[in-house]
Amino acid sequence: MTEDPDREEDERWRSSLLKIIYGYDVREATDALLALSLDEPDREWIEEVLLRLLDAPVDRQVRELAVTCLGHVARLHRTISPRVVTRLRELAEDPELRLRVPNALSDIRVFALRS
Repeated sequence: MTEDPDREEDERWRSSLLKIIYGYDVREATDALLALSLDEPDREWIEEVLLRLLDAPVDRQVRELAVTCLGHVARLHRTISPRVVTRLRELAEDPELRLRVPNALSDIRVFALRS
């Protein structure tokens, strides 16, 4: 059985963006993260990526954008996993991320029906 060419292309696209996100150029990383968050059709997959980034050894700006992008995912997909809300609430006191959390939670409240 042969692989689906579109699926292979999607995997290459994801892989290339993830490599940039975990790289050293913050501007490229944030651009790649935003592109992935806005264009990835698999909500559960992108949620997992974003949740992992919250604790990853990446630049603070990448982590901050991951919080914001969770709100974008909720807005775009009109749903979000309950564990995203739980994790964001846990971060409400995080000194690096707490300023981004209220906006992400607001997007989730306004646009998403929790799945």
